[in-house]
Amino acid sequence: MDLVMPYPDATQVDATPAMVAQGWNSTRMFQESDRFFTSMGLLPMPQEFWDKSMLEKPSDGRQVVCHASAWDFYNRKDFRIKQCTVVTMDDLITVHHEMGHVQYFLQYKDQPVSFRDGANPGFHEAIGDVLALSVSTPKHLQSIGLLDKVESNHGT
Repeated sequence: MDLVMPYPDATQVDATPAMVAQGWNSTRMFQESDRFFTSMGLLPMPQEFWDKSMLEKPSDGRQVVCHASAWDFYNRKDFRIKQCTVVTMDDLITVHHEMGHVQYFLQYKDQPVSFRDGANPGFHEAIGDVLALSVSTPKHLQSIGLLDKVESNHGT
């Protein structure tokens, strides 16, 4: 890791304490992600997304696989995320990554089924990660009230 860390002396940011102090929950994390995407002119999540997604681990004893994933049910309206979300910065980034997949699904929902998947699974992952990286910047975290001040890392 010491060979590839681009800025080893840069300040590391963790918005988890601010999220907990402000009473964030899984729904708030997904709503914030939805606002992030719509602020760029992308589509809001359809109501079925909110009604049918599993945003936190069920408390009724059901056994579920908690690995986060996004789903397109290929009917042009049913898109879901399955994630056992915990209020942490890591999960906030994962939320945005998974919502990036759903945005991809939404943008291509009216294409024939054979054109709805990415040309390569790596491309789909890259789209999700580019968007997730954007939300982990100090400037963005400050803009959504999770960071009081943005420290400059110039000169490090």
